[in-house]
Amino acid sequence: MKPLFGKDSAIPDKKKIVFLGDSITDDGTFIAYMDAYFLQHMPANQMTLINLGVSSETASGLSEPEHPFPRPCLHDRLGKALAESKPDWVVVCYGMNDGIYYPYSSDRFEAYQQGLLRAVTQIKAAGAKVILMTPPPFDAASFTGGSLLPSGQPAYSYSQPFADYEDVLKRYADWVLTLDDVADALVSIHNPMLRMWEHKRKETHNYITGDGIHPNAEGHWLIAAALLRVLFNISLEQMPEYVLQPDSSSLFSAVQQRHRLLSSAWKEHVGHTNPNKAEALPLEQALKEGEALKNLILSLADRPENKNNSRASSWKGYERIDFMLEGREGLIVFPKTFAEGRPWIWRAEFFDAFSYADMALLEQGWAIAYYRLSDMYGCPGAVERMRTFQTYVTGAYELAPKTVLFGFSRGGLYAFNYAAKYPDQVKLLYLDAPVLDIRSWPGGKGVAAGGAAEWEECLAVYGETEETELSLKGCSPLDRVEELAAGGIPVLIVAGDADIPLPIEENTLPFEKRYRELGGTIKVIVKPGVGHHPHSLEQPTSEPLLLGISIYKELTDIRSVICSESPFLRS
Repeated sequence: MKPLFGKDSAIPDKKKIVFLGDSITDDGTFIAYMDAYFLQHMPANQMTLINLGVSSETASGLSEPEHPFPRPCLHDRLGKALAESKPDWVVVCYGMNDGIYYPYSSDRFEAYQQGLLRAVTQIKAAGAKVILMTPPPFDAASFTGGSLLPSGQPAYSYSQPFADYEDVLKRYADWVLTLDDVADALVSIHNPMLRMWEHKRKETHNYITGDGIHPNAEGHWLIAAALLRVLFNISLEQMPEYVLQPDSSSLFSAVQQRHRLLSSAWKEHVGHTNPNKAEALPLEQALKEGEALKNLILSLADRPENKNNSRASSWKGYERIDFMLEGREGLIVFPKTFAEGRPWIWRAEFFDAFSYADMALLEQGWAIAYYRLSDMYGCPGAVERMRTFQTYVTGAYELAPKTVLFGFSRGGLYAFNYAAKYPDQVKLLYLDAPVLDIRSWPGGKGVAAGGAAEWEECLAVYGETEETELSLKGCSPLDRVEELAAGGIPVLIVAGDADIPLPIEENTLPFEKRYRELGGTIKVIVKPGVGHHPHSLEQPTSEPLLLGISIYKELTDIRSVICSESPFLRS
């Protein structure tokens, strides 16, 4: 499926997004998190997020006899909801109530399928794009609504659900993910949430995920992050402090207040059949008050403590500073004592993975930097964001004006394209099992398998389509070797000769040959019999191996785990 985000992952100047769903959407915490992100980090982009979730609602029209009232059905209000809100995009999340907490039934499953597909058709007919989100999981271990009934019992209800109801929801979620040709985008939250819970329970055995049906704050953050990733290609790993401590942030408190004000007004304005009506202002009045709250939020966002979310922590015994820059996550790790000139190495991707070289340099007085531009594939927009990052960190933290760029796997693509565009900002390219031809990966146009989903993303951020992919010529490092050579940047590559995802015959070796022909300075360390993993070289155990990256005269004082005595070194 072609991603919704386009060339350079540019954030739309203006977009109206409506959210339809049951009580999880009605709660809307994940929508408030998204709103907070845009208002804090991208205030110039007018994102209107309208929460039209209704508690107890289904897409199937089903309801259990023992429910206190007939469950509301989306289709009783969908037409008016679309007519009143006039959305550009609609996010749809149903399923938790559609199985009505009973064991699996093919009839109920078919009603869910037909109800969801009917909604997609009606939303598209209204001129909006449809984003289908899987239902979240049911967590029996956290269920607080009473007892669970095991399989084989004569009756089930929402108050005493089927103990294995998660199996039903898993089937529903898996089906949603097959609708590539139906929806404009799919967002998976079911399996990622299960993985998060498993990880949390390894740390805390009795971790509570919510009430079994409704996710806790961390679950809502996972939903928000998944939506930002799929809709806008914004990858976020750090959880804001206000997720676990919402009252600690005056900015987020104002965002929540505004969200509740507007969501209640919108829901009651459109109308619904849930007898429990929210206390709500008339929509026109709520919109006015919401605008005043927005101005307050923007003023709070402009305060220094909120502008880049800077926060200090410790990483492997070293000081670490995390911050936000133009809506993207960045970080710096500082050495105990800086080497002369305050040098730094810039990990383009996969921070902390196989960090032998990073740690060796850190111990020798180098800082480590990282800026999360994941899944932008070194496109021109990513390169310009990288330039903004370098300008920021060299000024804010008084780092050396030139950096050593460390391109790890797909990060090799980012690092190369940046060095080719801004050679005067880069002292050395250190590449490890790098992507040097996007036709090899993610394109899969050679012997490598590539990645279908990644190729669609790559084409999207370069502003191309499968039909015009040949116009990508000039985007791959192998098409830009002359630019890099003209910049006089020395290159060091470490790669395995058994790398299947990124064969050196399609990436490292043709680049090395051409770079030498152009008079470029390059060293390649080939690891016999080694695939894409493990990356890097083994951590040294003796001081003589810490010879440093002394390959180039101007870098004789850099130390790392790369041993110049390696029998695999080709000069």
